Amino acid sequence: MMTLFKVIFTIGLMVLLSACAATEANKSKAAMYQFDELEQVNSIDNFRLDGWRSIDSRSVLIDVRPRQTYLLVLNGINNNLKFAQALLVSSKMNKVAAGFDAVSTADEPQFKTQIKSIYRIKDKQQEQQIKEKIESFSKID
Repeated sequence: MMTLFKVIFTIGLMVLLSACAATEANKSKAAMYQFDELEQVNSIDNFRLDGWRSIDSRSVLIDVRPRQTYLLVLNGINNNLKFAQALLVSSKMNKVAAGFDAVSTADEPQFKTQIKSIYRIKDKQQEQQIKEKIESFSKID
């Protein structure tokens, strides 16, 4: 009886430790998606999607007007972004807000991923720098 208790206790402890490790890994991964060098905004007003480019499963660049580009960092993973033909971004009264609106793809519109943060991109050079930075995150895994 005591041996069975030890086995159950050991298994429970292993499950708890692996859950903590996974949580820490997720926290450190999410911390990588902080961009102090960019201007963070709470929302995009007069939203009209003109184009988009996925970077990875947690981030997407969107063009909302000629020469206005934003980086959307998602609150979770959306593996559909890489292969999607069309992007859907929810909005309320032509305004997209971090923490409220979500991104999905036309292939799976029901699978929505909330927008965690929005950053304004100044120019193509800054866009390329951020893209390279995000792509380097996959090498850390």
